[in-house]
Amino acid sequence: MESFNFKTLLDFSGGKYSYNEYLKVKHWFTNVSNDSKTEEQLFNQFKEFEAASNTKSLHPIFEKIQYQILLEEKRHDRKRNIWHYYRQVAAVLIPLIAITAAFYFINKPNQTIAQTWLEISVPEGARIEFMLPDSTSGWLNSGSKLKYPAEFSANRKVELIGEAFFDVRHIDESDFTVGVKTMDIKVLGTKFNVSSYADDAVSEVVLKEGKVEVNGTLSTFSHTLNPGEKISYNQHTRSLKSTNVDPGVYSAWTSGYLVIDNEPFSQAIKKLERWYSAEIVIQDEELRNFRFKATFQDETLDEVLRFIAMTTPIVYCIENRVEDSNGILKKKQVIIKRKQ
Repeated sequence: MESFNFKTLLDFSGGKYSYNEYLKVKHWFTNVSNDSKTEEQLFNQFKEFEAASNTKSLHPIFEKIQYQILLEEKRHDRKRNIWHYYRQVAAVLIPLIAITAAFYFINKPNQTIAQTWLEISVPEGARIEFMLPDSTSGWLNSGSKLKYPAEFSANRKVELIGEAFFDVRHIDESDFTVGVKTMDIKVLGTKFNVSSYADDAVSEVVLKEGKVEVNGTLSTFSHTLNPGEKISYNQHTRSLKSTNVDPGVYSAWTSGYLVIDNEPFSQAIKKLERWYSAEIVIQDEELRNFRFKATFQDETLDEVLRFIAMTTPIVYCIENRVEDSNGILKKKQVIIKRKQ
């Protein structure tokens, strides 16, 4: 396989490239797992580049490469389901970031690794699988961010914005804590789903296996969950609610299923916006309280809306996408109103 050219990768991450260079970068990251010397090549080239710049981490560069590949996929093959390819790219890039970071900090003895944090960001419309340095694994949903230290201490903690499913590796005498905007979720070893987007008033935790302890950070509360239990905390009302649920419904998104479980239309619309990277405008307020129940897999946004229109009194219009000042297509916009 042709060796990586770090300058080409850098230009690509900054949006300076030809279509042929895009194909070359895409080829590199599609076939990178077959090249045992890739990590060494990247690290050596990065050290040369670092000497002439202020860049201290490969992570922002890889994030930009991920984003540019995603944009090009949308431009040149809009009908293709980009999720499969993005998952493949992410599965390659995340280990590379971790390996390169390890090389970098081993060669920087004065750097305190515990103080160095990495971040995984997922664009809207995608979902990726991850593995942390302690072998804890899981999934990140559309529009989510997960921050974690390059090396865990005895008390492991990560920070989440968005939605994630965690399969936490049990380590004796080592807690694992997920911090979100309203609470800390503390576990020893378990499987659970967390949803806490920045623009959502409610944060949710659903336990599949094991036990978790949830402690409030905006207000004082503590609650221990059992399997099949969901807690919801509303930051506006400062109220905590516990219910028994089917945990499989809340983690179905990790298998590619979009589940709307008898939810208000306003809540279902948020899921659709994140799942399809779209902006959906509801013009009639009374529609927000309509409840809807359905499960989708592989359907396009138009197909989903058509189905909703068959079962609820709505009509919709999908606007033509327009480019912004940088020539990048804006989100697809959908207008929904009550059927007359």
